[in-house]
Amino acid sequence: MDNNHSSGPRSCAATACLFALLLLSGCSLPRIIILNDPLSAGEHNNLGRSYESQGKFDLAAKQYREALKKDKKSVPALLLLGDLSYRTKNYEEAESAYKKAIKLEPGNGDVYNNLCWVYLEQHTRMEKAEELIRKALILTPEHRAYYLDTLGVVLLRQGRTAESITALKEALELLPEDKAGHLAEAYLHLAEAYRAAGDAASASGAEQSARKYR
Repeated sequence: MDNNHSSGPRSCAATACLFALLLLSGCSLPRIIILNDPLSAGEHNNLGRSYESQGKFDLAAKQYREALKKDKKSVPALLLLGDLSYRTKNYEEAESAYKKAIKLEPGNGDVYNNLCWVYLEQHTRMEKAEELIRKALILTPEHRAYYLDTLGVVLLRQGRTAESITALKEALELLPEDKAGHLAEAYLHLAEAYRAAGDAASASGAEQSARKYR
């Protein structure tokens, strides 16, 4: 009797508390609200790289943008977003990302080179493209071989075929043998320049050289 009597008030009290909670929660379990993003900018970048390696480009881009929300001055995030946007032909976002990166890191010639290629792919702003790649040559001379290849393409697009051929031939002299992809691309650019100059034989020779590195 005593035990049964003493358990009654505790059961009633528990029922009353549960009823009150249900009223407050709208008769459902309360939702969990995450107020803060737990990941750092670097962690978002790493996650984005992982998605990118899997070909999940939309998810990767989202992570790079989240990184920039955390740190709008994150040059790595800007470069990752710029490179991915370039690859997926989202040139507007690529241009924006590279321009912001240049403001934050004006001594990095690679970013000028990359922005130059954004314009080359769109066949626009060739004077600006030349300005960018010539600045890259000054800022980061150790990457001269790669920048000369870019310069050769810019000059070709401007109709300056003789100058283009000179720049591309110098690029090929400087490019290391273990950079097969770059060598193949540069030879193809040279073939295009020779063809524009009306030298079909040299164009064919450059194309054959390109095939050796593919």
